[in-house]
Amino acid sequence: MTIRVKRQPAKLTPQSLLVAIDPGHGGDNKGATGVSSNIMEKEYTLKIAKELEKYLKSKKVKTFMTRTVDTSLSMVDRTMMLRGKDPTILISIHLNSSGKDTIRGVSTYYRYIGFRSLSQAFLDRMLELKLKEFGNVGAFNFSLSGPTEYPNCLVEVAFLSNKDDEKLILSPKFQKQVAIKIYQGIEDWLKKMK
Repeated sequence: MTIRVKRQPAKLTPQSLLVAIDPGHGGDNKGATGVSSNIMEKEYTLKIAKELEKYLKSKKVKTFMTRTVDTSLSMVDRTMMLRGKDPTILISIHLNSSGKDTIRGVSTYYRYIGFRSLSQAFLDRMLELKLKEFGNVGAFNFSLSGPTEYPNCLVEVAFLSNKDDEKLILSPKFQKQVAIKIYQGIEDWLKKMK
């Protein structure tokens, strides 16, 4: 049996981290579709992820993207890629959808209770964008939330199936605001780790 112990960085600053960013879906997996615009989730998760990468780099944070173009990647491919890069944290970006067009809001997801504080930090900051709260969901069975080597969180930014949320998702200004709030969530989470 082998037990790997990964220690937290000596300095708890965003600049001491390697942040992996996973734009959800891609290639032959288009994800959800916009209710009015017919945009594909895979395109806008990539736009938001690129804004996040750009903002983190402007703050001198090291980043790694699971995809930078519209390509098909299986969950096994993504997991193996992430394990090879050994990030400090993982943020997976998605857009939500519902059969009811009145449902809207932001939600975050984690599998293991130890990662709840990270997902809660992101949710708290995203709510500052005046999004409705859809919740912080635990024990969530998502492939990329399975690895225990690094804290991880899935962020469902807003609902493509809701016209008001969809308008926000389409806005480049909103995409930049999401990036800033996620960065601030990282800062908040690190402060709690001290």
